[in-house]
Amino acid sequence: MYDLEGVLGAPVTGFVEHHVRSLLTWDILVFFHRNPDAVLDGEGLALRLGRRVEEIEPEVEALCAGVILQQAGGLIRYKPSPEMRDTICSFVDACQDRGRRLALIALVLHKINPQNPS
Repeated sequence: MYDLEGVLGAPVTGFVEHHVRSLLTWDILVFFHRNPDAVLDGEGLALRLGRRVEEIEPEVEALCAGVILQQAGGLIRYKPSPEMRDTICSFVDACQDRGRRLALIALVLHKINPQNPS
């Protein structure tokens, strides 16, 4: 496999390894990064992402456990620490560059479907 850490940098690679469970998680992170003041219920978020509520619930729960999102009273909001916000900004910036985006996709897909070359 390519040197993804060399392409993406250690902070972004570590962030993906710890917080980006799927391409849907990626979409949720980008949405909230671009709309940091959004406060939505699950249905509203699902509608904006073109997904079903059942699909986004586990991802939102994982991001809440990762202290990136906060959910209270059925409402979801973006609440990362300043340091985490900077890392998410680096992640979203990496999404904008074709080469780095391809490296991110490879990293996420490898997490979803790891293959042991033997």
